[in-house]
Amino acid sequence: MRAETSYRLKIATSIHADDYDDDMEVICPCRYSFADGVHRLKYDDEENGFTVIKITSDGEIQISRRRSFSILLRPGYSHSVDAQTPYGTVPMVFTLQSADCSLTERGGRVEYVSQVEIDGAPQINRVIMELTEITERID
Repeated sequence: MRAETSYRLKIATSIHADDYDDDMEVICPCRYSFADGVHRLKYDDEENGFTVIKITSDGEIQISRRRSFSILLRPGYSHSVDAQTPYGTVPMVFTLQSADCSLTERGGRVEYVSQVEIDGAPQINRVIMELTEITERID
């Protein structure tokens, strides 16, 4: 009998803009790995599709969504992207304000705050990702 490790990822996103506030939560299976100083999370959910998130020890966060966009959030820098949405192409500018990562092979947490301008309208996004280890016994 051997044990195989899988993970559950809970992503809570709070959005604050001048004209609205919104909270969203996604829970889905996830693959996690750590190599060469980079944490990698891979998951597929109904809302966003297949997504890969890479987090480095110096606070960079790269988010790649299949058929949508790829962004690099780096402290002190802005990143522009034309995101493909169900409503068409939307210009977005991301600026990372803060990031904290405490992931291990046992699970953990990533939290980051970014300013996002969507088609010129600013908002603040706070994202908390909680990774939980799930060990299954395989006969």
